[in-house]
Amino acid sequence: MCRDYLVVWNHNVSSATSLVTRRNPLQDARYDLPNSVGSMKGVYDCKVAAHTYEAPDVYRLILSCSEIACQAQPGQFVNVRVSSTTDPLLRRPFSIQAAHPDEGTFSLLYVVRGRATKLLAGVGPGETLSVVGPLGRPFNVDCPNDAVHILVAGGCGVAPLHFLCASLISRFGPDRVIVLAGAQTKESVLCEGDFRSLGANIRVCTDDGTYGTKGVVTDLLWDILSDTPSDVKSSRVRVYACGPREMLREVARICREARVESCQVSLENFMACGLGVCLGCVQKLRRQTCPGTDDWHYERVCTEGPVFEASEVIWD
Repeated sequence: MCRDYLVVWNHNVSSATSLVTRRNPLQDARYDLPNSVGSMKGVYDCKVAAHTYEAPDVYRLILSCSEIACQAQPGQFVNVRVSSTTDPLLRRPFSIQAAHPDEGTFSLLYVVRGRATKLLAGVGPGETLSVVGPLGRPFNVDCPNDAVHILVAGGCGVAPLHFLCASLISRFGPDRVIVLAGAQTKESVLCEGDFRSLGANIRVCTDDGTYGTKGVVTDLLWDILSDTPSDVKSSRVRVYACGPREMLREVARICREARVESCQVSLENFMACGLGVCLGCVQKLRRQTCPGTDDWHYERVCTEGPVFEASEVIWD
């Protein structure tokens, strides 16, 4: 195996072609990849600026890379090589939790769940990680200025929604944004201080009732929507959600019953390549041209997503 080359297959053409780019670590840290592979911008060697403990098994990783910091949009993710060797072979995808173009840094929030994230947790400030990104389709925030934005986060699903919250508040102001955050316990509540520092109206719930309201975050969403007139919901309310799949399914159901016009969900399907090549993350979706029918197709979460309209997703 030749480790000095990066080979990317372009599957969008009839005959298989490849782009081979010479990788010399002593030269520029950026290696361009074809635009046909999702919305990928390039591969960067990113220096670890900070790596902090946030909650049990949860860490915040701040990386220096002005290109990603300037290009990233809320809802996008990066693919990180967690080891300098080929073990583990595959990169790991992480949602971008914040981007600071002026500082040339961006942040990731992750949970230690397996061997790869355990290796990542051992990386210290000053070390370098190979990162591909930014990747994926971001949240769509093209809406009226008087829209009310409700962000529904479950667990580590707060990561892309914190980035989105900062963008919405900078554009529409804090009075137009409501954040609903759910966690299992008080110790596992994430980013509450970050949201409050942005000026967002945040409501927290925990499964065991040790902090905030006892219950699940979808109950908070239902309480808000049930108190909102239907004519207002259809024209002004925008819902954005990220978290466990069952939570997203329930968010979609509530928004459908409440007749919310736009509910966007960020899916966390398992990704192998993160480039749209392996087709391991495909999601079954209803065709936009045939709503309410059984006509469906597959789309890749890593390239056509990870953000989709909840009404398009087939959850079963």
